[in-house]
Order: sequence, then C-alpha cells, then structure tokens
Amino acid sequence: MKLKFKKMIVLFGAIFFVLASCHEKNNKIEQDFLSEAISHINDKTSYDWVVILPGLGCTGCIEEAEFFMGEYLENKEVLFVLTKIESLKILQRKINKHLKDYPNIHYDKQGKFVVPTNNSIYPCILEVKNKRIVSIEFSTPDNPFAFEKLKSFVETKGL
Repeated sequence: MKLKFKKMIVLFGAIFFVLASCHEKNNKIEQDFLSEAISHINDKTSYDWVVILPGLGCTGCIEEAEFFMGEYLENKEVLFVLTKIESLKILQRKINKHLKDYPNIHYDKQGKFVVPTNNSIYPCILEVKNKRIVSIEFSTPDNPFAFEKLKSFVETKGL
C-alpha cells in the first residue's frame, strides 16, 4: 500500500512539473512574440496600455473588451489593436463609435498580434513602459476581472 502511495505522489509531482513547465514556456513565447509585435508599431505616441482585441474567440471575454473599448476609446494612454476582425462595421455598431476617428486604433491586418499560443482567442492587456512590456494579462473565463483591474488603473491615474 505504501509503495502505491509513493508512486502516486511521484506521478502527480511529475504531472505538476510538466504543466508548470508548459505554462512558463507559453509565458516566454507570449512575452517574446508580443515584444516583437510592439516594436513594429510605427506610432510615435507612447502608450501605457495596449489592448489586443481578437475578432474571433471567447465571445464573453471579447464582448467585455469591446465594452471597455467603447468606454475608453478617447483615452490616449490606451492603444487598441484590432486583430482578426471580420467586420469593422459590426464592431462600430456594437460600441457606437466610428473607429477611423480615433488615432489610438491599430489595425493588425498582417496578424502580427495573433498570439501563437492557446491564448490567441482571448483579449490581451499589455502594460507598457518605454515601448517595453511590463506585464501581460489575458481576459479569460478564469480571469474575468482583467478589464475591471485595467479600469481601476486607468481611472486612478486620472486618464
């Protein structure tokens, strides 16, 4: 009985180690990929936040990001990156704004911001200082308050 228990502990430990290693590997991939993507933005403005809004993916998460964009589109400290957007007209109707009127919108027509991990279906929030990523957070079903946290940061700063 003790031998079975020890084998189970070793097995669970190995599974945990593999899962933790995969998570760290994905974080590194996302960090490197998004750092490269940000370096290609030709905008001279410095943004504190970059919100990557995928057109396809987790519907509830994307709707929350669209709502945030509708509320904070006039905030010049936030850059909104639209990637894999199927219909700009539908998005504009949803948020009741004409997007071409705002300079802090980046249209990712070449897919440079489509994250090469399973997180590509979720909106992504990047904190940026001097065009370098300080933090990456995805709005997922497991992290439903990502945009609430961003709102509190933006409102605290008085933007």
